[in-house]
Amino acid sequence: MLHQLFSRSLSVYPRVYLQFAALVGLLIAAEFSLSTLSMMLTQRAVHRVSQGVRRRREVQRRQRDADTGGNCCA
Repeated sequence: MLHQLFSRSLSVYPRVYLQFAALVGLLIAAEFSLSTLSMMLTQRAVHRVSQGVRRRREVQRRQRDADTGGNCCA
């Protein structure tokens, strides 16, 4: 019964089903693209922050070394 109803409606409205399937496919692709873009932007932001932290630590280390004249026992 259900199979007959489905096959009959599929033969009557094939364009509607194809358009619906295409729309669902586009929505899935768009969501995947947005999540990928979001992940890439997040990774880039984390990389930039970590680079800033590394630079600050390097500058602090150089200042410490310059203050002691490079001699750790001074």
